[in-house]
Amino acid sequence: MNFLQLLNDNKNKLTKTEEKLAQYIASHSEEVIYSTMKSLRENAGTGDATIVRLCKKLGFSGFAQLKIALAQESIIPPQSQKADDTFYGNSANTLVNSIRKTEQLINPSSLNKAIGLLLEAKRVYIFGVGHSGESAKDYEKTWLRIGLIAHAETDPHLQVQIAPLLSEHDVVIGMSLSGHTRDTYDSLKLAKQNGAKIITISNDLNSPISQLGDVKLQTAVGEFMNIGSVAGPVSQLYLGDCLARGYEEQTPIDTNKLKEETLKAVIKKSI
Repeated sequence: MNFLQLLNDNKNKLTKTEEKLAQYIASHSEEVIYSTMKSLRENAGTGDATIVRLCKKLGFSGFAQLKIALAQESIIPPQSQKADDTFYGNSANTLVNSIRKTEQLINPSSLNKAIGLLLEAKRVYIFGVGHSGESAKDYEKTWLRIGLIAHAETDPHLQVQIAPLLSEHDVVIGMSLSGHTRDTYDSLKLAKQNGAKIITISNDLNSPISQLGDVKLQTAVGEFMNIGSVAGPVSQLYLGDCLARGYEEQTPIDTNKLKEETLKAVIKKSI
């Protein structure tokens, strides 16, 4: 489905209010994929009835079907498919594109603010579940090599036990591709209530999880149509590497010496 083409084909059926909403959806398609009726209504300045009527006039059974169609369009652009494409070439392109698209979404001011919070933090925790939990563990291991001690917690029950023990001197990084993961949201909300600074990493800056962030960082690949894909975690890991490199540049710690000592310790484990 090409949404703009669909809009043009049905333009004569739409009222001015419906056309305005359709144009909003066309220009904010990535955001709309993760929106609820409520968030779309608030962001587009329209009503539920208008959303429902637009979906019907465009041939969808409802808002959920429209979101699925938008997600399919964003993942598989028809014009990019070639007869001689290989599955391994397409896989490489998908992963490279996930990094490039995430790079384009970086707000340097937000990234530097996040790095500043990490530099000042007494303790750093990373909350995530599922694939985001695995990315959190990778952050923990990668950052250890530059002297940034972070604790990845992927069990929601332990997250809510940790959160009340935090203070304004601590930082929690909340990771969720969709930005709508309830377990992660509940844990971050509790941490924020206890004064901890929150850095969020998600695909949707208007999501509930992102709204908790003192700093919001954005990935370009969500879970809506990418369940099980490595593209989402790759986009998260790219941001983790950016944070690590920024931290290295600003920390007074001699990170090169740390890496040398780590390498020596690892070599001793070889047989």
